[in-house]
Amino acid sequence: MEGAMNPQILLTALKNAPVVAILRRPKIDLQRCVNVLIENGIRFIEITMESDQAEPFLRSTKQQEKDRVIFGAGTVTTLALAKKAKFAGAKFLVTPNFNPEVIRFALDHELPIFCGAMTPTEIFQAHEAGADAVKVFPAATLGPQYFKELRGPFPDITLVATGGVGISNAALFFEAGANAIGVASALIPKDSQEESMQACAEAARRLLAAAGKAGNAGNAEKE
Repeated sequence: MEGAMNPQILLTALKNAPVVAILRRPKIDLQRCVNVLIENGIRFIEITMESDQAEPFLRSTKQQEKDRVIFGAGTVTTLALAKKAKFAGAKFLVTPNFNPEVIRFALDHELPIFCGAMTPTEIFQAHEAGADAVKVFPAATLGPQYFKELRGPFPDITLVATGGVGISNAALFFEAGANAIGVASALIPKDSQEESMQACAEAARRLLAAAGKAGNAGNAEKE
């Protein structure tokens, strides 16, 4: 299918760069922000569908053909939004909720999907329905220990911690078992000033470093 991305390829890319940058109603120079994120190692950029700029932004990324980054759509709560995101050019979908219709649409169109869930039942249902990864939301409210507990019954489900995750706690989520994190306000600049862009660059590097440290710690334990 033209424009489709193999979910396994996407998950491999996520393992190598496990930070999803979330653009939520951004009031910044989007292209400049995207360039800063890419230059500092971010490979997944999600724009939420309630943003006025979501569809124009996704359409513009089709022309950019940036092979170093994967653009997706977030807050895809309904089938109608999933269709809009797909036809605008999103390469993956992210939801805050478990909606079987949205998962079916994603599967039918070979569109990777990170389905939102909170409880163990929802997480298992999302996985069984075909979600490529489960976005555990709101992560900071639940806490890193929650992810550690989830790894008992669900050792193989790809979990993306989202909601209140930032530089101060990212490493804790990775160490507790999160495969990736979704980060909005702690990463995306509030304006287009040079100082804000530099802070964005620093945040990207530190978030990716947190993932690397957790991975190295896990490898050391196995040895």
